Amino acid sequence: MTEPPSTPPLPGPMPFPLLLDEAVWQARRHFRAVYPAVAVPVATLSTAIAILQALWFSNLTVDLGSQPAFLSPGYLTVLVVQIALIVIAGNALQVGAVDAAAGRPIDMRRAWRFSLRGRVLGTLALSGLLCLAAFFLCCVPVLVVVPLLSLVSTVMAEERLFGVRALSRSIDLTGYRPQGRWQEMALLKAVLMLFVTLILAYLIGALVSLPFQIPMYVNLFRHAAAGEDMARRMSSWIWLQVPAQFLNALASQAVDVYASFGFALLFHDARGRKEGTDLRREIDSVFAPSPLLVPGELTP
Repeated sequence: MTEPPSTPPLPGPMPFPLLLDEAVWQARRHFRAVYPAVAVPVATLSTAIAILQALWFSNLTVDLGSQPAFLSPGYLTVLVVQIALIVIAGNALQVGAVDAAAGRPIDMRRAWRFSLRGRVLGTLALSGLLCLAAFFLCCVPVLVVVPLLSLVSTVMAEERLFGVRALSRSIDLTGYRPQGRWQEMALLKAVLMLFVTLILAYLIGALVSLPFQIPMYVNLFRHAAAGEDMARRMSSWIWLQVPAQFLNALASQAVDVYASFGFALLFHDARGRKEGTDLRREIDSVFAPSPLLVPGELTP
């Protein structure tokens, strides 16, 4: 039996600037409750993959007939595992953000268990395949498909819908236009939220990576100008990217915390506009049932 959807404590509708501010406030308030549970495993695996990359690159030959390490089956398998963990961790983070935005206690163990269910994994795979297909279609459709499917994780967490139903529900909520006004569509807010998230991830990632990359590139260019063997020099510097990978994973998960709360609030805002859940909440608060009445009993 599915759980009835709850309503968030925040009234809607919310303008996009208010949505951003509220996402920051919620992320700061619940950061300790949600961040370590996803940042630690993702950063640990990312660091392990960086170590494997360094080992593989150290053993890489420059013969024309040799197979590059990044095309080996072992490396590709590890890369797929890393992507899968990031996607599952992002869904667990979204579950925690949805619970917090709805005023429920946060339980990240339950969020991980929920994200590892077969129906959840299948829905995430289906959504990812659609986004990947849109990306290969000249990259332009992905600008519409990804925002339309941006509420799939929140729909699964809040309404227990999976598969095609979850995708359809996300499209229905993001595509809704209140009174025909396109500027108030949740789709536009989702596009802006994705844009803000990408900008933050890029800037924070650059700040974390540049202190490790600048000395490497300066040294490599200097020895390249001298005509030295670059493969040998590169193998000595690749180990410096291991701590950079660890810090970059921690930083990216911090940005994901903010984005998760943003999409959780966007879901409640879109559902409140479309179905009037915020109006029902206000009516219930004003016309609360009398404690003297027995449920199902008519008043005289």
